[in-house]
Amino acid sequence: MYKWFIIAILFLGLNKLHGTEIKITGKEAAFYVTPEFNRAFLFCWDIAAVGNVTLNERYTIKSGFALGTVGINFDIKGFAGGEAAPFAAVPVSFGLDYQYNGVPEFENHTHSLLPLVSYKRKRAGVSVGHNFRFTSFFGEAAVFEPNFACSVYVFFINNELLRLGLKAANFDEFTAGNIGAYFLNLNSMVRLNEKTSIINEIEMRQSGSIALASNFYGIVYRGGVLFSW
Repeated sequence: MYKWFIIAILFLGLNKLHGTEIKITGKEAAFYVTPEFNRAFLFCWDIAAVGNVTLNERYTIKSGFALGTVGINFDIKGFAGGEAAPFAAVPVSFGLDYQYNGVPEFENHTHSLLPLVSYKRKRAGVSVGHNFRFTSFFGEAAVFEPNFACSVYVFFINNELLRLGLKAANFDEFTAGNIGAYFLNLNSMVRLNEKTSIINEIEMRQSGSIALASNFYGIVYRGGVLFSW
């Protein structure tokens, strides 16, 4: 249900652009490293590159790619998606993201489709939707797992020099879990100039399934640089 609703919204947004001049009104590219320590695999890490392009200040196309390890095993992550904010006076947007996670050693492939509805303000925001996830191991038939997806953020400081805030969610750009597999994130972004910013984040990730019945899973650090032009 969510999927077809979001696809319809994106189609209507693109149709609205038809016959008007399409302008690129924003571009961003980020590069960061993500070391992680957790109970299952001890040490993991990723190197990632992500980017997005904004059209007419309302439509965003984004993608990213990451390589790293899960314990001693190599893993691959990627995502692609789009977001439309069709109402100029209301900060509501509609998005559709595709995510891929793979561990070749175990022939593990996870595909997730996330239709999302978001309400975003300068100081706080929320995104809700559904995670349609397919997972397979060792060439067996994929297992379908539909899960509720939610993300909430708040910024204590958000000005031209510094952004500092908290985020709680059960999905991010590269991965999406069930309602119990959530994380708590303390994040900051220091703006060096109008085009360059430094990203620093630290997360506590959980593992569980129902009603946040989770056990401690791991600590993640994410650091890198963001370019905007």
